[in-house]
Amino acid sequence: MDRDRRADDAADHLIRLLETLECDCDGCGGTGRTLNAQWREWQQRGTELVAVAHAARRAHELRPAQVTGIVPDGIGGEPAIFAVVERAIADHMRARPAEPEETACEACGGTGRQLTHAGHLFTDLLARHGFVRKR
Repeated sequence: MDRDRRADDAADHLIRLLETLECDCDGCGGTGRTLNAQWREWQQRGTELVAVAHAARRAHELRPAQVTGIVPDGIGGEPAIFAVVERAIADHMRARPAEPEETACEACGGTGRQLTHAGHLFTDLLARHGFVRKR
């Protein structure tokens, strides 16, 4: 039983050592995947278009009652800006990037982990003694 306890303690020490050598990657937050730059731009543009649509809707709802014929409205009494925004959103949806939405993180090679400062020191030590090759 005493030997099992010593083995458990040694394993705990080793786990703590390994945790000090690596951490989650800063580039991907530990997932190993990052959003493709084209998709990021596409999503940002979509968010902007939705914000414009909401602003136009709020402006339309908050305006004073119109006298028919004084302010030209689009179909159904809504301003023509709604049609323009809806067309821009439809065009945007058709322009979805063809590439995969996510790619392997370049910073960690898709592992989701990166070396800490202590980890770099340790690999330098191992490399000096011929145990590992530096990339």
